[in-house]
Amino acid sequence: MAFTLFRPVVTEENEKFIYDHYIKLENNYLMRTSTNKSDDDIFDYIDDLEDVIGDDLFAAFLNNDAEIQVADDIYKYTDVGLFISKEDKYNILQEMLEIKNISKDLSIETTELAKQAIFNEYPNDGLSFINGDVSYFKMLPDNNGDDNGGYGNYTPTPGSPASTDPNYYAFLNNLGSCTPHSGLFGNLFGDNYVCIDKYENRRRVKTKAYNYNYLLVYHCGVKVVHQYKGWTGIWRGENTDEIRLVVEAAQFEYNLDKLLGNSAINNMIRDRTYFYNSQKIYFQANNYNYGWNPPVFTYVNNTSLPSIFQDDLTIEFFGTGWYWLDTQIQNGIDSNTKATQFNQWFYNGLYSSVTSQLQTAFATPPINTPFTTPANRTFAAKFPENGHLFIQKSVLKKAFNVNDQQRTFDWGAEISINASQGANSWSISGGAGSVLTRPENFRVKIIGAARRGSSWHGSKFNVGIN
Repeated sequence: MAFTLFRPVVTEENEKFIYDHYIKLENNYLMRTSTNKSDDDIFDYIDDLEDVIGDDLFAAFLNNDAEIQVADDIYKYTDVGLFISKEDKYNILQEMLEIKNISKDLSIETTELAKQAIFNEYPNDGLSFINGDVSYFKMLPDNNGDDNGGYGNYTPTPGSPASTDPNYYAFLNNLGSCTPHSGLFGNLFGDNYVCIDKYENRRRVKTKAYNYNYLLVYHCGVKVVHQYKGWTGIWRGENTDEIRLVVEAAQFEYNLDKLLGNSAINNMIRDRTYFYNSQKIYFQANNYNYGWNPPVFTYVNNTSLPSIFQDDLTIEFFGTGWYWLDTQIQNGIDSNTKATQFNQWFYNGLYSSVTSQLQTAFATPPINTPFTTPANRTFAAKFPENGHLFIQKSVLKKAFNVNDQQRTFDWGAEISINASQGANSWSISGGAGSVLTRPENFRVKIIGAARRGSSWHGSKFNVGIN
């Protein structure tokens, strides 16, 4: 296959080249159909390609036909899902797409009739086998609206930065609460939540939270970007005076069912581990007086940790540290109410307990340094008896004279769990493990904002959590 980029990054310098390229593709298509499209329709659709293959790094590996070859397998991404065939069966895949009227070119939309036909024929989540030569993959969206809505009604949680820091008052109240959409293609490849705030006709702020699953690659994260619509009609990044990404809560979990039945480990182990400033601080529980033995400090290279643990402060507990909450969520955070309770604990009881314990640790000789709990932090609550690992992250990022801010929580197959008999063996590592798993049940509470001059623009929204 000849290789040209599927979704190039548009800049002011390459905008005309990309414009000419897509106009040529579209003109060739129009010659074969009776469809009438304006240039704005064409380039709005191209911008929506980000909602199909939103991971920039993975998109860079795809050719212009949204295809990638791994060994002798060809993976073809379309606006109805992913199709897979052997290299020597590629012609059969092409013929099948033609028969089913599925567009081979992601810049050309498949008709609604053809979309519904393939969805109805293969309704299940995940991988389906069409025949002996072709397989089909798509994701069904998680239902995170739950019992209390959770869309577009953002209210900062007490104790969170947006509720306590006066610096946020200047712009937070001016941002609209948005009900996020999933783009033109929906959630074909996992969760994709997008809000756009347009202003001055040709400018906008785009805020995204996503948990993509492309079968080969997964990517969980958040992003805010300030964009300008140039003379071509293509949206591209534009530097602005200030940009902020505020994630009060990003929650997700890892389903570790293979660990069920391991009776040597349980949820009630009280030992605690913290990762902070290139140090691992370990507290072993003293069950004699229900206190703690002196902390053990060990140097750790932050980049050696799995990506979900790479943060300014990472907190690793068995359970949440609150028995009542453990009983509520140990079998899954399966409602808006439980997600909200987990978030409230993160900013109140957990924050107080962690701050107190680490202040004591760092005040102990030979450390003797003050400790301030950072705003960017990760909490990992392990429930080995139930086969669950729950994660909550908070993010505060701001920058000047740039066009975006983003944060990756997990990417690729970076997290693995090593399980063996023994109380201290249920450990997380970035190396080879007995279980490889991907983040699931993604919930988020996010603010994306950009300042141009003295005016703020952007969005705030929440999905699956109040």
